[in-house]
Amino acid sequence: MTNSEKLFSKINQCENILIICHRNPDADTIGSAGALAFYIAEECRRAVTIFCVNEPPRSLDFLDVKKFFIKATSPDLSEFDFVIAVDCGDISQTGLAEKFLQFNEHGVATANIDHHQTNGGYADINIVESASATADIIYKLLRERDAKFTKPISTCLLAGIISDTTYFTNAGTTKEAMAHASELLKNQADIKAIIKNTWRKNSPEALKVWGKILSQLQFNEQYKIVTAVISREDAILPEVFEGLANFLTTLYEANIILVLREESDGEIKCSLRTTKDNIDVSKLAKRFGGGGHTGAAGFSLRGRLIRTQSGWKIEKQQTSIQ
Repeated sequence: MTNSEKLFSKINQCENILIICHRNPDADTIGSAGALAFYIAEECRRAVTIFCVNEPPRSLDFLDVKKFFIKATSPDLSEFDFVIAVDCGDISQTGLAEKFLQFNEHGVATANIDHHQTNGGYADINIVESASATADIIYKLLRERDAKFTKPISTCLLAGIISDTTYFTNAGTTKEAMAHASELLKNQADIKAIIKNTWRKNSPEALKVWGKILSQLQFNEQYKIVTAVISREDAILPEVFEGLANFLTTLYEANIILVLREESDGEIKCSLRTTKDNIDVSKLAKRFGGGGHTGAAGFSLRGRLIRTQSGWKIEKQQTSIQ
């Protein structure tokens, strides 16, 4: 029995299923979870709940998946008999690392569906493949089951694919993903709503912050690394932070883009991007306890960003695996 068959066999055997999105959720994790939730609820007739340790961005409300979300800060183990993590590159991304490991002790089966190349597999059923997005993997899984690609399911999946490929422009974009996107459009995926809410979403205030950050870019001539720093005084939403990192990949001379964002709780989010075929930023991220893809990865550090006469430095406290 393949992992795909095991996954759907377990779904059909269970009565109450929990889907976990990764912390600081984006369109891929929310879209993947939403599509799977619609399928489980509508075709499998099973109770299904989505959990995320952080509140989903309001820009993704159009996917209409909030009705599946549980508002508890931590799910009750006794309520579920199957747990599925989607787009979580490692167990810490679930925000429930310790509890996730306890599920088996309570007789709860677990699954891990993901496209991050650094994912080593941490569940009973691991479906980890090289793909443009986890939504692309969910698409293939549902197609194998002859699922009905309703408008909500198609819109969720297309949002995930479009988001993680940066509108089919980044190095992770595959011909397969574009073909699947075409099929989803045939199934009435709402492309206008996706573009409106995931692309044309920056407020004037956000763009002013962009302007300040862009004016302070640093470029290392020797290694061709562009660094952008967002201090804790420059309040910026996580999705705007990722958007800035993706935008900077348009810089022709840069080999690597590094964006550092300092948060009020003493954590520094580090986002890495590259468009060069001979560079793998996931290897660098992994050295600091993070992960991701060849062209897009990230990690977190505990510390403060300190500005010096020669530039910025991180006054490190303790590595935090994210």
